[in-house]
Amino acid sequence: MALGRIVNGICYDGFPAPYDPSTANQTCIFFGSDAAYDAMKPLWGASYTSSSGSSCGTGGAKCRHDLKAMADLGVQLIRLYDWDPRNPHHDFLNECNELNMGVLVSVSNYFLQADAGYPDRATKIPALLRSFANHAGTDYHPIIAGVVFGNELAGYGAEQCVTFTQDWVRLETSVFPKPRRVRLGHPVQFAKFGARFPCFGFWDQLLPPLKADPAIAPRLFLAPQTYNDAAYLFQNAENSGVGWVDQAWQAYATPILFTEIGLDRTQANYQKTVHDQLQGVQVYNKAHPDRLLASCFFQYADKVWMEGTSEGSYGVFSHTNSIICTIRYTAKDFTHWEVNCDGNTLNVDELTQTGLFAPVTAVYRSQGS
Repeated sequence: MALGRIVNGICYDGFPAPYDPSTANQTCIFFGSDAAYDAMKPLWGASYTSSSGSSCGTGGAKCRHDLKAMADLGVQLIRLYDWDPRNPHHDFLNECNELNMGVLVSVSNYFLQADAGYPDRATKIPALLRSFANHAGTDYHPIIAGVVFGNELAGYGAEQCVTFTQDWVRLETSVFPKPRRVRLGHPVQFAKFGARFPCFGFWDQLLPPLKADPAIAPRLFLAPQTYNDAAYLFQNAENSGVGWVDQAWQAYATPILFTEIGLDRTQANYQKTVHDQLQGVQVYNKAHPDRLLASCFFQYADKVWMEGTSEGSYGVFSHTNSIICTIRYTAKDFTHWEVNCDGNTLNVDELTQTGLFAPVTAVYRSQGS
């Protein structure tokens, strides 16, 4: 799926309580914070039965079926954050294919951190590539629209991004004979890094060595993450009289995809701000599809471990205390066992619409999408 044909994206994890990233690796079910593997199907799929025989989507209990809900929102692209290559993911990718939604698959921060997976990238990268493969193992899964490396420089910097990306492209053909040239991006926070405009200081370090390689340059997209309003993005950034998007295009001539965009519900006029952000992306994309590819609204569901805070109020949906299904797992449901996997339980909670539902759907379901 080509990024040029999709505009309306959303960021997804959707974890219910008691998920918390600080304790996730103490369990099998949440290990690696991987929301797209098979054992998480009660959240995003239509049906699931564990090795213990507990199930949802059959009989009385139901799955949450987040993927169908996202398609109903008008979503065309899903951006993921974490991905453990040891887990099976084909069911997630196949259902996205059936619902005609592309996926930005993720290389987790772990793989870019010098004290974690980065030193072993010669073996980690092929493992990741194989986990992104189609059923024949000959190329990327057809629904993968791009790969994003890390998130917001958490424990790594431009140097690691450059080397990892160079190694990624070099090692592709060791896994795929003739790989499809999917897009590659590096999600970065909207900080200035010493430059006049947000992200520019990071891109001044990242892009020269990558764009010097003709095998990499055509595949790159800029992956900023912003909560600035449409006026800043499209009309007047830093009192320059020119919108930030045009400033970025003039500086780097590289397509942009907002891997996060939105505003939390604790802010004044958040609904209008979000509506205008997303509508601005659509309008600009229609005029300049080569410059602005898409945007991923942040996010599908509130961070359950931070609900009620600013950081936990970005979701189109929020969590409730209503449990629609409980799944009991055994070790047979998992492919790796760093901790005891028996007795792991997933309580699938019901989600409820927030005030962000209306502005997102108003744009994403519009005729202009």
